[in-house]
Amino acid sequence: MSTTPSNDCNDLVLATREGPVCTLRLNRGESRNPLGGGMVQALSAALREAAQSPEVRVILFTAAGPAFSAGGNLGNIQDRLSEPVGADGRDPLAAGNRQYGEFLTQLANTPKITVASVHGAAMGGGAGLACAVDICIGSPAAKFGFPEVAIGLVPGQILPFVAARLGLQTARRLMLTGQRIDAAEAHRIGLLDYLSDTPESLADKTQEVLRQLLCAAPQASVTTKRMLSCSPTAPLAGNSALPTYLDAASHWFATQMRTEAVEGVSASRDKRAARWAPQQA
Repeated sequence: MSTTPSNDCNDLVLATREGPVCTLRLNRGESRNPLGGGMVQALSAALREAAQSPEVRVILFTAAGPAFSAGGNLGNIQDRLSEPVGADGRDPLAAGNRQYGEFLTQLANTPKITVASVHGAAMGGGAGLACAVDICIGSPAAKFGFPEVAIGLVPGQILPFVAARLGLQTARRLMLTGQRIDAAEAHRIGLLDYLSDTPESLADKTQEVLRQLLCAAPQASVTTKRMLSCSPTAPLAGNSALPTYLDAASHWFATQMRTEAVEGVSASRDKRAARWAPQQA
């Protein structure tokens, strides 16, 4: 087994290969693995390298620390709001948001089998990552949610990937309410494909699923993924409409970041209700 940081990522993502399985570990556990620009770039570079390796058949996403990923990085919101408009006139918030959609599109189009093993909270973009892989395995301690609307944001880049996995109505319910769900509910609705019996047995369950995946003939797996992407019931991989949607969604996100999200993030930090929320009697 070899462990090396992915290229130019300053150990934000650790890439480990053991036989035909390459594990990509989000490595900012002390801050709940936020999906800021550096993390997304590191994930994209590590995924590209793993996908190009002829020795790799399965790419496994895991995370350090107590959470899988808390989602987008809002800790630097004031710095991001003050960034000047680019020379092309594009809002830098939209460009940064769009970067994550590019990574999820790259993930959806990866010919290798992709797996996530989720042990803790996966919120917003973290839940989107869990929805975008081929197979998602979870611990009973895992939790999922899409809290964007509660803080004045929109789930712009992750929405089509979540809807593709869960169905439009379930995605609508979770995203409009911001409801957080536990692992049992995530398993029931299909966000999790497999659920370990205990938090301690997640690693064993993950290895069991990996062994099943590796029993398939290598080229048969690649061809089956290609066939699934061509199926009329699978609208994302190779869909020419997806980039147009993600471009538009990045601008919707930027608009929200500059308006309602200013109050929403402030309210969340202050542990109070946002001004638009019903007031307690």
